[in-house]
Amino acid sequence: MRTTAYAALAATTALIGLGTATAAGATEAPAETAARAAAEVVKEKGIVLECTGKAHGLAAYVNLYENDVYANYVQVILNDDPALAKSREPADILDAGEIRTGVRIAGKQARVVGTAVRYGAKKHVHEEYDDAGQHIVADGFHRRLGYELALRYDGTTVPLRCAPAFYYSLNVTKTDTTGG
Repeated sequence: MRTTAYAALAATTALIGLGTATAAGATEAPAETAARAAAEVVKEKGIVLECTGKAHGLAAYVNLYENDVYANYVQVILNDDPALAKSREPADILDAGEIRTGVRIAGKQARVVGTAVRYGAKKHVHEEYDDAGQHIVADGFHRRLGYELALRYDGTTVPLRCAPAFYYSLNVTKTDTTGG
């Protein structure tokens, strides 16, 4: 896909006569050559669920982030207490609609269990921002996640409400802005 876009760009540039010749014989504007060399495009897919709940004197915050290119992340905080907080990077969080993950807190397993499925229309996403010397452009879509999740810890089950709760599929372009 990326090669086709650059071929179209090179062909358009050659037609209007603004480019310079390349080794392959196509024409490409010098600025486009530099941008292509510095840009990295990655397709990223995953889920975002940020959840809270309370039951039987136990308050829970759960953050589930899955990214098929970079690390997945699970974080659980109980009773808003830093001593009762843990995170880890599991291999998978969502598998065939099932969520089964967790962390160990104070010697006990805190398990997040349930289901999550995509539903509704795709919502187009376009974001641009600068971070760590790079200009980042994300284009793609989000879709809502229907979920039924609970946290189980030390004999207590806490139903979770999540907002945001979505699936994403993005083409992320990172361009170095530091000139190097």
